[in-house]
Amino acid sequence: MSFGALSAVGACVQIVKTLYEYYAVHSRNKALLDILEGFSQNLEISLERLQAREEMLKLGRNDALESIERDFSNAKAWLLTNDKNLRSIWTALQASDKLADLDARLTKAFASKMAVAIFAALQDTRAGVVKLQTTIEGLPTNLETVCRTSTREAIHEAITELKKEAYEAVGGGGGDGKKGFKSGEAEKIISALVDQLAAQERIKEEEEELVSPVDFPPGRPSPGLPVPYAPAGASSSSASRRTSSYAPSSTTATAAATDDPFEPAPSRASSLFSRRQSTATLATSVVHSDGENFALTTSGDDASVRTGKSKGKSKKDRLPPGAIVFHPRDPFTDAELLDPVLANDGLIHDRWSLVTGSHKNLRDPGEPLLIVGDVVQLREALFKSSPDRRTEWSERRQAYRHETLDLYKDANYTQLPDLINRLSHVLLFEPTSVSLRVRRGLCYHRLRLLDAALQDLDAAVDLSRRGVDGERDTHEPDVDALRARALVLEEMHENAAAVRDIDLVLASTPHDVLALSLRAALRGVAGDVKGAQADLAATNAAVRNGKAYRSRLGDADCDLEYLARGWAYCHVGDFASAVADFGFSASLKDPSEPYTLACRALAQLKNEETAGALSPETLTSCLVELDEAIDQLRKVAVKEEKHHESSGRRTSGAPVLRSGEDGLPVAAFPLLLLRASARTTQGDLGLALHDFETALRLRPPCVKDAASVRAALAELRAACGDLDGAQRDFDRALAVCEPGQRFAIVQAREEHSV
Repeated sequence: MSFGALSAVGACVQIVKTLYEYYAVHSRNKALLDILEGFSQNLEISLERLQAREEMLKLGRNDALESIERDFSNAKAWLLTNDKNLRSIWTALQASDKLADLDARLTKAFASKMAVAIFAALQDTRAGVVKLQTTIEGLPTNLETVCRTSTREAIHEAITELKKEAYEAVGGGGGDGKKGFKSGEAEKIISALVDQLAAQERIKEEEEELVSPVDFPPGRPSPGLPVPYAPAGASSSSASRRTSSYAPSSTTATAAATDDPFEPAPSRASSLFSRRQSTATLATSVVHSDGENFALTTSGDDASVRTGKSKGKSKKDRLPPGAIVFHPRDPFTDAELLDPVLANDGLIHDRWSLVTGSHKNLRDPGEPLLIVGDVVQLREALFKSSPDRRTEWSERRQAYRHETLDLYKDANYTQLPDLINRLSHVLLFEPTSVSLRVRRGLCYHRLRLLDAALQDLDAAVDLSRRGVDGERDTHEPDVDALRARALVLEEMHENAAAVRDIDLVLASTPHDVLALSLRAALRGVAGDVKGAQADLAATNAAVRNGKAYRSRLGDADCDLEYLARGWAYCHVGDFASAVADFGFSASLKDPSEPYTLACRALAQLKNEETAGALSPETLTSCLVELDEAIDQLRKVAVKEEKHHESSGRRTSGAPVLRSGEDGLPVAAFPLLLLRASARTTQGDLGLALHDFETALRLRPPCVKDAASVRAALAELRAACGDLDGAQRDFDRALAVCEPGQRFAIVQAREEHSV
């Protein structure tokens, strides 16, 4: 979200750097130099403030931030338009006046808008958390009275009204914030609001006594229902360490047992952090460890920290004034937090307990437990408390990344689901990595999860074109992302889009075997046999001369190049060369990919069939290999379902493979088409038709109809006596065929009298 504003302010900074050249022209005017230095310094401060708040401000749409971007974009345009005036036409005094006016308007507006932007970002963050589990209690319905029993809906209505008032007070009107902020009133209103919230919390603390666990009467049961994020007293029990919880009062204990545990208690705050009077953020607070809780104080004076732990003292006496209380332990493993993340159960976990363990959603057992995002401010506070943790945090992430990349180099088909899960975890803390998205996209492609593959590769291409500040279309797209996307698009029969990507790849790397093979296959499908053969000859020359393109991602996916070239040879009728390429592709993986083995088996069958020398042994071995390949896919899906039977996704967000038609995963659909072709050659038309129909039901919706598949199915239906079905499939084949395929389809239709 903050990319645009950062870019706009950064552009102004760069332009103002050149303003010092004007001083060389007006070297005797000290006023101009003072203005230039002040203007430059103010812009640098604005840029630093935006960069410091980038994590917070990029959570969603922020009207105030967009207004900042418009202001600085207009300032940039003004500076460029008046460049000649500033350099040579205006006097030094005139230039000083103009720049002083621009500086005043920009910096004053920036201060007001940043206050509103930060306020809006905080409210957006709290709103997101509320949807998970928490409430914000005690927010005043106006700035004068305190509502101690507000419901969640009333609180959000109050937030909306207060934001609307803040925008209207600065001339926004209607709460849209798009008409600009013309004074410092917004900052005053936000400051007043913060003061009121602090005063409200102070009043509540004065009137409300917080009872520590040691004050419970004898025989009283321990606190029952966990309320994540709620301030919790120090306790020696492991249960109180594992979850943030509160002790219901005697009048509400019974009700709490049946009510929604995520609703606020009448006299307790249940929010992401307790709102004691504070002017410091988590990122700037000093952290002290107090028993089982983390107290993030607003003062660096250790003498002010009251650490009394006698039985008669209340929680308020044991925590420093202005503290924010967290549990520093993971709710599942009880380990100290190293890399805190927020999950959709509303709890703060350590990332590595969710990466390495298998846990259920405590809030909704029917839903998968997913990581929502990093808790950056808490993490920084933990690092400030223990600086060694930052090194451990970085080393743990890097080690996990390196282990994942090592697995990628040698992974076989059965390891793909785990590899996708690991890549997804890494992408949660490296979301802009192009190479990781390309790798995960290719893993999705191998499992025939083509929608997910295309989504990753689209994102990789887009990210590769962005500049350092996030500006779009700055660089040429990444070649590895383009060639991988072309492979997926060709599999989806999106031929026109695939050709565009192939042309972009070959324009920069003309000796890429994968791109040339994909283009040869597409030309073969379209009936351009000579063009396809020319591309195949170019691949042979590139390999023979040692000029073939080598991906910067390594050689882990070289098997896909020869798999694609094998299919290109099939489209031009050279099945002997196809067998050789399929065999070489299979040898590059240990064990070989099921799909590659199936392709080699069918190519061997077709090679002997076209030569008129098909042996029963070849036919039998082909069908056995196809059956084994399909059975291997079934076993992988069954294993995945068994290990993750309660959810459809892992904590990283990676999907769990599911069985579909006939207990088969979606990856089986191309193998079923291959087996249908082999069974047709064998003469077992009934089973061949069953394989065809099952494959089409398993096929992902994103895969378009292919004329060759529809025509083959039509011929099979006609041979089985289903002339009406054959007519429908011939019609569909003609509707989607390439111009070069039309004659063959019409001829086949006439042969079957359909």
